Amino acid sequence: MYVGLHTASLPQVLAEARQRIVLHMALYAEFGRMPALAEALRTALAQPTFRRLQMITVPLASRRGWVDEFLHALRPDLTAVQMEHEFAASRDFIVRLAARHEGLVEVYETHALPCAPCIIVDDRILFGHYAHSPVPMEQGFWFSVAAPMDELFAWAETGVLPRDATPRHRAAFRFVCDCRNAMRQAKRMLL
Repeated sequence: MYVGLHTASLPQVLAEARQRIVLHMALYAEFGRMPALAEALRTALAQPTFRRLQMITVPLASRRGWVDEFLHALRPDLTAVQMEHEFAASRDFIVRLAARHEGLVEVYETHALPCAPCIIVDDRILFGHYAHSPVPMEQGFWFSVAAPMDELFAWAETGVLPRDATPRHRAAFRFVCDCRNAMRQAKRMLL
């Protein structure tokens, strides 16, 4: 357990990725503002064995009723204009990263309600929680678990959870399912 995402050594975790990163964080403006995070992603993407970075974001404007409330929970201290700037900074970071690493970055603008901020790096899941609080998610509790991600993603693709799945695998599978659902209910951005 970590108190605040900054205590989870996220730049190091990302830089050490060898095959896969899934970011289900809604906005990525902070990645652009924090050189250590941006450099960590570039380091991972430069690995010869690295296969894919999948980034899941949310739309700024949507007919979905949950978007306004979610954005307020995500950044309660921001005005509508400031939130637009956050989205622009997030989009700018994503576009530059995708252009620099063509073919390795997939971006999904989901229409599914995000249930928890989630970062999957190879066989590790880091996750926090969204809350209606003046304390942003980055400063909340974060947890890290190891799980066989290739196996869990294969289960998610087939939609079949094996009967002999352990309780730990079942719990980790929930995060994989949330990410897969967000991608399925998304508009894939062609950058």
